Amino acid sequence: MLKPVAIALATLLLAGPAFAAGLTVTNNSGLPIDELYASAPGAAKWSDNLMVGLAEGMLDTGKTADVTTLADGTYDLQLAAPDENVLCVIANVVIASGKVELTPDMGKACK
Repeated sequence: MLKPVAIALATLLLAGPAFAAGLTVTNNSGLPIDELYASAPGAAKWSDNLMVGLAEGMLDTGKTADVTTLADGTYDLQLAAPDENVLCVIANVVIASGKVELTPDMGKACK
């Protein structure tokens, strides 16, 4: 009885980081972000909000937060902060190694 439990526990410990990982977003865009959506470039078919469960202000400019997992690749990202009248699309954003930085130049495209 102990052997199956030990095997299950070892499997969870080894697999844990893979399940815990999400997309790490660093927001240096100069824009607050309360909602974040992804789409294939040019498709405008938006995902569910990648920030579900995060409190408002978690991705204000200058902050970093882990959001829902998104596979590495190139996406259009829709940023929204309804209270601040922010709604814009940043095209062709590259996500690599589970990370993305939204730069000031990207934010200028939204202003």
